[in-house]
This record gives sequence, structure tokens and C-alpha cells, in this order.
Amino acid sequence: MHQDEDLHDKIMYAFRQYFEANQRWLSKGTRRAGMDVRFWLNEIKKLCIERRKVVMDWRYDLNEKTKIKKAQKNQADKD
Repeated sequence: MHQDEDLHDKIMYAFRQYFEANQRWLSKGTRRAGMDVRFWLNEIKKLCIERRKVVMDWRYDLNEKTKIKKAQKNQADKD
């Protein structure tokens, strides 16, 4: 779970950086501020794709464990 928490922390950090960059862009409207906003949005996107993979892998593992338990229960019921 440690890796999971680390990834969550990275997403939260990137979102805070995006929020600050967005505030600068809204108040100043400079090209640099706009570039920073786009950079952090791209970082958030990358991290979210990675996080989604972790969640999907967890779900697939859970489905596999459930399938095994059902098969064992059905086998025990037959015996």
C-alpha cells in the first residue's frame, strides 16, 4: 500500500501546483503562467493514468480471488 500512498501524494502535490499556477495565470495572464498551468495539467494526467492502472489491477486481483473462492465453495458443496 506504500506505493499507493506515494502515488496519491504525488497527485495531490501536482494538483496544488496546478492550483497555484492557475491562480497566477488568472491574475497575470502571462504566457509563462499559461505554460505552467498546462505543464501541471499534463503531470496530473500522467499520474491519473498511472493511478487508474493501480486501481484496475486491484480490481482484477479481487475478481480473481472471488472467482477462486466461489469455485472452492462450489467444489465443497459437491463433496
